[in-house]
Amino acid sequence: MQRPTLVRIATFFATVVAAWGVLSLGGGAEEFDDLTPGQVAEQDFFAEMSRTVLDTEATTAQIDAARADVDPILRTDTEVQTAVEEQINQLFDDIQGVVASPVEPTTETTLPPTTTSSVPDDATSTTEAVVVEMTTVTGLVFLDVDGMPGLQIESESTFRDVGFAGIGVVVSSNGVQVETESGVDGTWAAEVPAGEVVVTTLTSDGVPDSFQVGTETGQQTLECFAGVTCEAQPVGLSASLTPVDQVVAEIRATAPVDDNTVSVLAAAASDDIIRNALGLASHMDTIRQRTLERLYSEFGSGVTTENLPQIRAQLGSSPPFVFYDGEGPDPVAGQAAGEVVAAYVQPNRVVDEAATAVERDAREAEVEAVEVPFEEGEEIAGRGERLTQLDIDAIRATSGVVSQTQQGALLGVLAVMVGVLGLYLSRFRQEYWAKPRMLALLGILIVLAAGAVRGADVLEASISWYVLPAVAFGFVTAVLFDSRIAVLMALAVGVLAAAGTQDTGIAVYGALATLAPIPFVSSVSSRGAFRTAVVFSAAAAAVIAAATSWYFHAGPSDIPVTVLGIELAIPLGVIGESMAWAFGVSVVASLVGLAALQFFESAFDITTSLSLLDLTDRNHEALQLLQEKAFGTFNHSLMVGTLAHGAARAIGANALLARAMAYYHDLGKTENPTMFIENQFGIQNPHDFLTPKESAEVIRRHVTDGVALARQFKIPSDVANGIVSHHGDGIMRYFYEKARAQNDGEVNPDDFRHIGHKPTTAETAIVMLSDSLEAACRANFQVEEPTAEAIEKVVDRVINEKLDDGQLSESPLTLSEMTLIRSAFLDSLVGHYHQRIAYPNFPGS
Repeated sequence: MQRPTLVRIATFFATVVAAWGVLSLGGGAEEFDDLTPGQVAEQDFFAEMSRTVLDTEATTAQIDAARADVDPILRTDTEVQTAVEEQINQLFDDIQGVVASPVEPTTETTLPPTTTSSVPDDATSTTEAVVVEMTTVTGLVFLDVDGMPGLQIESESTFRDVGFAGIGVVVSSNGVQVETESGVDGTWAAEVPAGEVVVTTLTSDGVPDSFQVGTETGQQTLECFAGVTCEAQPVGLSASLTPVDQVVAEIRATAPVDDNTVSVLAAAASDDIIRNALGLASHMDTIRQRTLERLYSEFGSGVTTENLPQIRAQLGSSPPFVFYDGEGPDPVAGQAAGEVVAAYVQPNRVVDEAATAVERDAREAEVEAVEVPFEEGEEIAGRGERLTQLDIDAIRATSGVVSQTQQGALLGVLAVMVGVLGLYLSRFRQEYWAKPRMLALLGILIVLAAGAVRGADVLEASISWYVLPAVAFGFVTAVLFDSRIAVLMALAVGVLAAAGTQDTGIAVYGALATLAPIPFVSSVSSRGAFRTAVVFSAAAAAVIAAATSWYFHAGPSDIPVTVLGIELAIPLGVIGESMAWAFGVSVVASLVGLAALQFFESAFDITTSLSLLDLTDRNHEALQLLQEKAFGTFNHSLMVGTLAHGAARAIGANALLARAMAYYHDLGKTENPTMFIENQFGIQNPHDFLTPKESAEVIRRHVTDGVALARQFKIPSDVANGIVSHHGDGIMRYFYEKARAQNDGEVNPDDFRHIGHKPTTAETAIVMLSDSLEAACRANFQVEEPTAEAIEKVVDRVINEKLDDGQLSESPLTLSEMTLIRSAFLDSLVGHYHQRIAYPNFPGS
């Protein structure tokens, strides 16, 4: 059996056994899980160890008694008071609005025409004396109480026909009009020429609302003689009132008051129409005021659901006292006011659920738990006795027996889970299946997750289920592996939580919370983004905890909340506590995981986004060495990094990895920096004194030197792979051609090949092309203008050369990706060699 297969098998067994051992650590007497209160004991039970056991039934009974001892705390509901007051006011308004029926429209009386002539001031003229004989016309305008339909008998005895002041009257005779109005006693008088006199009572001048002038007397024609007082017929004003039975029918359709109450109030409202016309005080306003005063009095004393029937009964036997100023009491109106209050009054003292719950919780907190001590060897229950909950709890707490059946089943579940994960990796993720160290790392993470589940199980009783740091495992797995492996870890955490806690809610939370950070860390490219991902992941875990705790862990004792008067069973206490624990633990655990990443990266030689960020930092000690010893190479590497980063992004490869490879691909040149043309500042080329083969040996050595320095600076192998493959096994063309010229073509090409292997990944292939392209451009554009056409030629020449030489034969790049890479190279180089304006009289311009 091959060694990798043995390693995989060993990793499988180690993971299963370790996770099983962690979940079984400290396990209790699972074999007694099926015991139920009231069950007959089939054996004698003795305490195998000394323990103090909580008597849950006795403690619960004391808690229930303490909570029940708290009377409900009442509060005044001002909204109820306001609503009832508005309803009563609306009742009075509706009655007053219904009793006055609309006035029938009357035809506007047409006044007789007037002439332009008028009676002269003196009765004589220069030619002939004209004598105008005058007459006095009188009349009466009165309030016709006797003729008003719908007015109550009591009102007819109270009000009599009475003169009405301020009504306009127009008296017309022989083209002369005299306007006047009724006086205080309703009488009026006007002097006009004798003859046919027309008396018109104006229907819109001084007539009160809801009143109208009788049609028979609205306009009268009289024959009046000179020197004789001419008396017009009295004009009666009558109000238009709605019959009481009609008022009762309309009001009772919407109001909860009886017919008699409406009748009394309708009579008062009808009387008020006459009173208002006469300028007397309103009875309806007095009744309304006494009704509201009694309502305020009852609300002030407090109306509860319990005393509401008694208050309504008292309103019937002891109604409000209605007294009209100058007229005396009105017991009938008082009884009606009491009936209105009784019909509308509602409890304004309601139970303050929140305050009551707080007080009951405080009383509950004062209750001391009932604990019963059991000594080792003490009998808990004998054979044939009926078990109580205390007996069962004591048996489980003091037993040292662990069920072998349960443990064997747990082992089977874990073996199946790890086996399924391994099957997935072997079929779909060969890049990880082929690396035993990555399988071992995944196994370690699974074991750590089992430990976290076990810890949450231990802490649940005193803290919360949501101390499970599931987010940290999703976070770490997504960084060390990738998003798809992190999804597998979410599945593993869910299975571990279900098997280790046997709680469905925490299993769901474990799986979902492990998935939460994957979208946030899969594409981060800075340390700040990692910190932001931690916060967002913790917030997502808090939301997941809210949902799972509400559905799975909210008990019946949780206090509901009232929103807009609607009681919603939202256990804010449980949800808030769960969210707080989930958020806090997720933040802390993710930060700890973030710190642990460096250990895993180093121990398992893994290149993560975080390590790549460190490597691409210009302050890295290896880059500092490159800058100090080989400044030209350093600048070349930065440009190669820019080209590689753009090309990798164009095809969706790991751009950060490509940049890091580019930065370190020539690290070995720091050992002999002056042997490379880009570092030869003001000195003669040393290769002029060496044979081509010697020069090739020196150039070749920068790869091996670079690998050695990468180990020294602990550069990950994924990045160091760029050192080995950036030249592939290509020929050093310059020294090869030089040797051929010196030896008439008799040269072994292998003596001039680079040490390394061809690129096997998209990133290494891109770095190879970027390195060659940067060098070619630097050489070409020292002697020619870097136009877009010239740059394109160089790019095509370099790519074709690598393809023709077979250096890309082992890379996964496709033709479409090569097209995208070529375009990215052109964009980067054109931007690098951009044109600048030559300033006048500037040196070198």
